[in-house]
Amino acid sequence: MVKMKSSANLIILFVTLVLTFTSCMESADKPKPIARVYDKYLYSTDIKDLILSGVSKEDSALITKAYVEKWIQTQLLLRMAEQNLSDSQKNVARQLEDYRTSLLIFKYEQEYITQKMDTSVVYDDLLNYYNEHKDNFVLQETIVKALYIKLRREAPQIQRIKELYKSTRDEDVKQLDNLAYQASIKYDYFGDKWIALTLILREIPFPIQNPEELFTRQRSVEMEDGDFVYLVNFRDVMNKGSVAPFEYVIEDIKQIVLNSRKQKLIRDLEQNLFNKAQDNANFQMF
Repeated sequence: MVKMKSSANLIILFVTLVLTFTSCMESADKPKPIARVYDKYLYSTDIKDLILSGVSKEDSALITKAYVEKWIQTQLLLRMAEQNLSDSQKNVARQLEDYRTSLLIFKYEQEYITQKMDTSVVYDDLLNYYNEHKDNFVLQETIVKALYIKLRREAPQIQRIKELYKSTRDEDVKQLDNLAYQASIKYDYFGDKWIALTLILREIPFPIQNPEELFTRQRSVEMEDGDFVYLVNFRDVMNKGSVAPFEYVIEDIKQIVLNSRKQKLIRDLEQNLFNKAQDNANFQMF
C-alpha cells in the first residue's frame, strides 16, 4: 500500500509540474521543456491540448505521463533509424509525395462520388444482373431455411411444441410462435430467410456427421443435453455447389452494381478531365 501511494503521489507531482509549466508559459517568452531525448525537446506547449477541463489530476497525470513516454520512445527509435539507415533509405521525400498525392486524389474522388453518384438500385436491375451472372453465385456452403428452439426439459407446453415445430401449416406456425416465445430460452424462425447451415449446427450440443446427408433421411433434429431440449426443423435446403437463390445474394449484387457505378464515375471523371485539359492545351507530351 505504501508503494502504491508513493507511486500515485509521484504521478500527481509530475502532472502538477506539467500544469504549472503550462500555466506559466503564457507569461514567459519561451515555453518550458518537460522532456528531452538527446538534443530533442518536448515543450509544455506541445501537450497543452491534452489537459482537459473536468478531468481529475490523477487522470490528467496518467494521460500526460503516457504521452510523454510515447514521445520518448518515438524519438529513441527515430534516432536509431537515422543512425542505421543509409542516405538513400532515409530519403522518403518521394514516398511522402506519392502518399500525399494518392491521399488527396482518393479524398477528392470520394467527395465526387458522394455528390454525383445515384445510390438507388431498381429491383429489376438486380434481378437482371443475377440472371446474367448466375455462374458467379455458386454456394460455398450449404444454406437452409429452418426453425430452431431451445427449451428447458420442464418447460410448459413442451409436448405441444414438439407436435407443432415440424408443421408448416399457418395455424400451427402461429400457435407455435405464441408458445415458443413464452416457453423457450431461444427461438429463431428462419422460414422465409436463407441462412448458412453452420449457424444452426453451432446451436445444437452434439455434432452431426455428414450434415448434408441429413436432408435425404429426415428434416428434423431433436437432442437433449442435461436440462435442455433442442428442436430443429429444416424447411428447405440448398446444398453447397448449387447456384445461390436470388434473395440470398441480393445485397451482394447491390454492392456489385454500386461498385460498378463508382468505377464508371471515376473513369468518366478522369477521361473528361484529360479531354478538357487537352482541348485547352493545359499539358504537353514530349
